[in-house]
Amino acid sequence: MSPFQSDGTVRKDGELMRRLAAGDTGAMRQIMDVHAPRLTRLAFGIVGRIDEAEDVAQESLLALWAAAPEWQAKSTVGAYLRTVATRKSIDALRKRRSQVDGFELEQVLDPGQGPEAELENREDLELLGELMSELPENQRTALVLAHFEELSHSDAADAMDLGVDAYSSLLARARRSLRRKFEEREEKKGGDDGNG
Repeated sequence: MSPFQSDGTVRKDGELMRRLAAGDTGAMRQIMDVHAPRLTRLAFGIVGRIDEAEDVAQESLLALWAAAPEWQAKSTVGAYLRTVATRKSIDALRKRRSQVDGFELEQVLDPGQGPEAELENREDLELLGELMSELPENQRTALVLAHFEELSHSDAADAMDLGVDAYSSLLARARRSLRRKFEEREEKKGGDDGNG
């Protein structure tokens, strides 16, 4: 259990799910207010398209609604939603069967970030988005879960339906691939500058 999944949180989420199962729309609104933006950012980091990310977030919330009557208070609502959203994002990529175009990673940033910080990061984000879009979907997903969602290896492995060792290996491979792509881009950039 992660630090975010204290017994108190599990109990509180269990009560929220009981209300949801009873048809309490206020409970659903409360869940949506807290989790919809996070789910959209998570899905966007994987699928790279805001419209698909919003669809994944909605489908994940609907899955939670459907699961409410049989909810077992063993996990948190957030952990459940992350797992569902990750799997639905991967499914969306597989359906599309093509690489993610035009990552707009600035949309993944915390919306509370100020304009100065956003401008400062825009070029780096554009490059990161381009390089991440070239990675295989499982590597991109591992990076998003680790670095954007800041999940523990255990929670990220659960979300991807992998063992912790397999997830750790995948994440290491993804980091190496991303570093190699960045170095290749830098070498090419250095060669282009020398010719101009």
